[in-house]
Amino acid sequence: MTKRSPSYHTYLQLDRLLDCQLPPSFETGSDLDTRELLHHEELLFIVMHQTIELWFKLVLADLEAARDLIGRPGERDRQVPEDDIPRACSYLHRGAELFRHLTGQFTIIETMAPLHFLSFRDQLIPSSGFQSWQFRELEVLAGLPEAERINFEGKPYFAHMEPERRAGIDRRMKEMSLREAVVDWLARTPVEEAFPGFVDTFLEAHARYIDEQAAHQARNPNLAPEQTAAIRGRFERAKDEARAFFREGDETLRRAHAAFVFISTYRREPLLRWPYALLERALEFEEHFRLFRFRHARMVERMIGLRVGSGGSTGVEYLDATAGKYRIFGDLLHSVSYLIEGARLPVEPPRPDILRFRYQG
Repeated sequence: MTKRSPSYHTYLQLDRLLDCQLPPSFETGSDLDTRELLHHEELLFIVMHQTIELWFKLVLADLEAARDLIGRPGERDRQVPEDDIPRACSYLHRGAELFRHLTGQFTIIETMAPLHFLSFRDQLIPSSGFQSWQFRELEVLAGLPEAERINFEGKPYFAHMEPERRAGIDRRMKEMSLREAVVDWLARTPVEEAFPGFVDTFLEAHARYIDEQAAHQARNPNLAPEQTAAIRGRFERAKDEARAFFREGDETLRRAHAAFVFISTYRREPLLRWPYALLERALEFEEHFRLFRFRHARMVERMIGLRVGSGGSTGVEYLDATAGKYRIFGDLLHSVSYLIEGARLPVEPPRPDILRFRYQG
């Protein structure tokens, strides 16, 4: 048989890709039977969501690659080669850029008038973006805590999906998440070996900083006496919260918190520049993931107002709740609250050579 040469359309399988913009008719019980579009704008709606799902596929692949480089799941020796950190950074950065792009895409669908959407919206019921199993896999792979999820109709989110779609989510739940990989990687940083007594030294410097901030606000002429008193109490609580953040709770998290602050404080050390970049990329990814949620809610509000969602949810109310509550690296972002200038601590770690073994392995 003669071997065919690839062409643009065969390589991209455009015949298949461009032949799936007619929705199923659902009248015969077969997904293969299609119907004509009910409105010109229905094509926009379908192409938009198909495009989103294609980008989700790439984000999933990149998050999984970053997770594997950082967490080394299934490996007995989980040391991270130094060259793998820039690679993980590039995957996380692209994930953030993809969500930035997806957020921008909502301006395209907003060129559709709300009344035009209503001309075919009823045909979607009871389907909903809530059923996007790729998005749910993204949440699980990224590390969204299951305990923080908002149930819909008193059921977990996966209860609304077909069994074959739940299989991928079940598989992700059994795997290491990106968050677990990053936290465990941080916890293995030999902070106390490189800087004996770092946490105590840092907490002392942080307490002095808090006292300085309290003194500044005490002289603030724009505050009423009751406001000044409230702020003073808040500053005192900040000291207690910092001690609890670094001294109480799960040991792995305590070590990760200390490592986050250590890496951020001494980020200019050659061996810490890429680890710091990795933390920045992780937080950057979450920021754009959350902005996507918020922007999606605003688009839905513009299209349907406060109507019930096509799948029966509370619509914008549910989307706003998830945008405000869902966090992946929430505790690491909380660590930013405690950062202080490196000048308030020793200029450089006493044993930077200790870090070489950690970040080469």
